[in-house]
Amino acid sequence: MTDWFDAHIPRHVRTLDAYQPGKPVEELERELGITGAIKVASNENPLGPSPKALAVLPAALAQLHLYPDAGGFALWRAIVAKLGLGLGQIALGNGSNDLLYQLVLATCEPTDEVVSHSCAFLSYRLAAQVAGRPFIAAPTTPDLACDIDALIAAFTPQTKLVVLGSPNNPTGSVITQAGAAKVLAALPARALLVFDEAYTEYAAAWPEIDHVDGLALLRADRRVVVLRTFSKIYGLAGIRIGFAAGDQAVLDVLGRVGRTFHVSSLAQVAAIAALEDGAHVAASARHARAQIERFRAEIKGPSVRVLPSLANFVLVDCGRPSPPIYDALLKRGVIVRPMAAWGLPNAIRVSVCKDSELARVITTINEVLAA
Repeated sequence: MTDWFDAHIPRHVRTLDAYQPGKPVEELERELGITGAIKVASNENPLGPSPKALAVLPAALAQLHLYPDAGGFALWRAIVAKLGLGLGQIALGNGSNDLLYQLVLATCEPTDEVVSHSCAFLSYRLAAQVAGRPFIAAPTTPDLACDIDALIAAFTPQTKLVVLGSPNNPTGSVITQAGAAKVLAALPARALLVFDEAYTEYAAAWPEIDHVDGLALLRADRRVVVLRTFSKIYGLAGIRIGFAAGDQAVLDVLGRVGRTFHVSSLAQVAAIAALEDGAHVAASARHARAQIERFRAEIKGPSVRVLPSLANFVLVDCGRPSPPIYDALLKRGVIVRPMAAWGLPNAIRVSVCKDSELARVITTINEVLAA
């Protein structure tokens, strides 16, 4: 079938680098002959799902024979009430990634460019490439944060979407309010500025650090779109739900490319309850900040650097190629994420974990780094 693949699959699909998911912990333990592995690779909430979300799910199970509300009306109303937005300013998705892909499909002509930076979340590039749209990656600052001037210099008449994570995955860096204003001032008239705020609730635990509020920008400028998710701080990654906030004229087109019934009934019910679980959100943010402070203070080694982060993970520059470090950690039962796919061959990403696991994670990383 190789000849068929080469002859009949579109070139932009043939050349895609498919996302490589990590193996389940249980499978890795079986393969390696170990037990008690700790997964700190996927930026999940170690405190678990919102308790309020868990409480409402059992009653919803009896309705699984029914299709979900395709418009997500109850959740839609809950989000706009919580965030103070207009009813037409919310679109639901199967996670925020789903909405990013919809944005590319709905707004970009074949020659339109999606612009971000070289250390941005891989899905920004993949969303463009899956649709066959050009992706432009601007250089970063020396500490791997978004270089606002370099980003602006990458704008062309073909720029249609500018996508920025704040906090950014995998670096944990943020866009300042002044930086965001500068990007908006330089944004081509035909373009949208998309803020991926998957980790924004974690950034709230660092009030002393200036970072952009995408929703405030949206209220001031119709060209802003904000993506948020229930997968991270709310702990609902397994049922996939997120939303976009934006101008009604922009969000109306998303429904033209989205799939029907793409947000499950369980996800909608859980998300409504999770929105009201302020205690879980606050505890999760405090937990992440405390662990990031310990990661930065205690992970050490020759030429090792732990970058600042306002999310629930840190990027560790190991000072040497990271694949052997990743393999050594794996054999010791600590699963991290190697960063070669991001163009960072010397780095690993380490998520926060349970307090009972923290000492082992730090000790194991330090032992491997010192070897």
